[in-house]
Amino acid sequence: MRPCDTKHLILRNTLSRSSMSLKAIFALWDISDFQGGWTIHRTLLERLFHIIDLDANDSYKDFEEWSFYEQYKAQNRVKSDPNFKHEATEPFYKLSPEKSDRAKKLSKSPPKWRRAKAEDVAKSVELSFLYRFGYDFASMHVHPMANDGEQDFFTVTRIEAPALFPDQMSLLSNTLLAATLILQEVLNQSAYKWRRILWDYIDGVRHFLGTGDDSYKDLFTRLLLVGKDQGLCDSPA
Repeated sequence: MRPCDTKHLILRNTLSRSSMSLKAIFALWDISDFQGGWTIHRTLLERLFHIIDLDANDSYKDFEEWSFYEQYKAQNRVKSDPNFKHEATEPFYKLSPEKSDRAKKLSKSPPKWRRAKAEDVAKSVELSFLYRFGYDFASMHVHPMANDGEQDFFTVTRIEAPALFPDQMSLLSNTLLAATLILQEVLNQSAYKWRRILWDYIDGVRHFLGTGDDSYKDLFTRLLLVGKDQGLCDSPA
């Protein structure tokens, strides 16, 4: 696999993380953990607003430096804590000479990048409705609410609920919409050679959300054929 530059590595990993989140939501749906699904749905929207902001400010490099430095500080706090010094012996806590030098340099001049507020980013690209009815709504499942677990109680105990709960189908449809928006944003920001075929896939999935027509599945064969002989980070010369 050909190496990616910082920007395309972040975009590639964002898409991969979003794909796993999508699978997780469907898995939670299967066990009727709808509240858990909504919490992950919120992270999907957060990633969408995040990469929109990265592109708007061309701050991929700044974000990567900030991420490295913050993760270094978190690991160092564990190693420096006398209560955990005997636990922090895994290779995870050991920096290579190159990373150690980098950490020292960044310590002298810490990155100034700051994460943008999701609401501000949504407003800047006229997607405030996604914030209000997606991100903000799902936040009620992230932060404790007085009726947390009410539906879960009847799911776990299998006692017949005295009232009907919402069917939660909006969790699936909204999640698929969010996933396609992330995919679209990644493609817009990237220079991948293989991205053109995915436009048809995105249109097909959104058509499915509106009509139930699943003919978009036929595109999987084309995607496999394209990916067979082409690197993930390939871009026009």
